Amino acid sequence: MYADYSNGLVNLSCSVLKRFGARYSHKTLPCVDEWMKKGYKNIVVVLLDGMGCDALEFHLKQDGFFKAHDRCHISSVFPPTTTAATTTMESGLTPVEHGWLGWSLYFSEIHKIVNAFTNQDQYERIPAEDYHVASRYIPYTNVYEKINRAGIGHGYSVSHFGTHKIETLDEMCDEVVRLCGQAGEKYIYAYWEEPDSTMHDTGCHSEKVTEQLQYLEEKIAMMSEQLNDTLLMVTADHGHIDLSHYILTDYPEMMEMLRLPISVEARASAFYVKKEFLHEFEERFNRNFGKDFLLFSAEEMLEKQIFGDGVPHKKFRELSGDYLAVGISDKGFAYSENLPMFRSNHAGMTEQEMMVPLIVVERP
Repeated sequence: MYADYSNGLVNLSCSVLKRFGARYSHKTLPCVDEWMKKGYKNIVVVLLDGMGCDALEFHLKQDGFFKAHDRCHISSVFPPTTTAATTTMESGLTPVEHGWLGWSLYFSEIHKIVNAFTNQDQYERIPAEDYHVASRYIPYTNVYEKINRAGIGHGYSVSHFGTHKIETLDEMCDEVVRLCGQAGEKYIYAYWEEPDSTMHDTGCHSEKVTEQLQYLEEKIAMMSEQLNDTLLMVTADHGHIDLSHYILTDYPEMMEMLRLPISVEARASAFYVKKEFLHEFEERFNRNFGKDFLLFSAEEMLEKQIFGDGVPHKKFRELSGDYLAVGISDKGFAYSENLPMFRSNHAGMTEQEMMVPLIVVERP
């Protein structure tokens, strides 16, 4: 399924910007706008990495805190992956606009494929440069700056790398409660990396994931009981799917056509093709992988607006490749067998990966 850019994370972010009088460039979520009209002093969004609708349904009890407050289901962005989705949440822009398309991105300025968040060279596994590459070449203005400039309230982020840095889930919950207790209107975005990390290691339906989600549910429920004059929303950046991998080095007829290694994601892979093979690539790809992947040309990516609407970032064409292969079954790509391969992953076009919950708790 395609991402829905009229009922998704980008619209949630724009509803927040609207609430605080800041500029926004996409539709808002009408239901969220209505809740915000009640005049809560604190607007809190907690994003739990990887907790898609499928995980909620499979692992948690119907009468538990999360499912009891699950108001609706919304769409992630494409690709449904942390880099693209959390950047959308923190910018109010679609991936085509902000350019943070996935985990690893090719930057012609340094001729390297770089992990956008960690700043590592994807294939050398060392720091790409002595500066943060993605921040330099695809910068954006975050929602906290936009809210602060608008002057109605203040914006904060609580995470390992946020404006308010924490190390543990307990610290995250405590910091949200502390900020909510302060005077003035405010938006607080809190991010936690589970259950995504556990899913990558154990598969998305393991007992360890059940335990992790039950723990998260308990902690967020306890946090919510300490809040006053607060609209709390809990959501996710994407869901997960168990998968196996095609190893590209096992396909010499494909390797000979590439001018660069693949990038972006295992289930949304950018292929950079030598000019002399551009007319052959599509046929060879579909012969080998067509039952498991949709293949989009550079032109089709923009025509179909799979990365969203809005004005494409000036580097979008370079970042997205000549072709993009998108997973529609349970397969991913690994460039070689020497690279990490997760038991469960995301970034494809299945409902399991794309749909996330919007859990809403009102604390007068």
